Amino acid sequence: MSNREIARQLTDYAHFLESRRASLYRVKAYRKAAETILGLPTAITVLLENEGRKGVRNLPGVGSLLSYTIEGLIRTGEFQTMDGVEDGFDLSRCLGCG
Repeated sequence: MSNREIARQLTDYAHFLESRRASLYRVKAYRKAAETILGLPTAITVLLENEGRKGVRNLPGVGSLLSYTIEGLIRTGEFQTMDGVEDGFDLSRCLGCG
């Protein structure tokens, strides 16, 4: 999965959270993580392979919760959060979520 695809999914999830009137800080966190991933000089899949989730977690604006989600996207292709808020989020139909 490319950096662009991961960033798109994180951005779409931010739109989904925004449509559900979730915390503005949480929405901003997903957008910031997407920007960080787009700005990486190499593929985030390589970073995960070489440094594990800790390497992803240490990226600016990512942290432990988002690193879990990003690792899941890379390893399984599925969007999962630690708190399960993604229930009801259909990534294949989101693309801006409203």
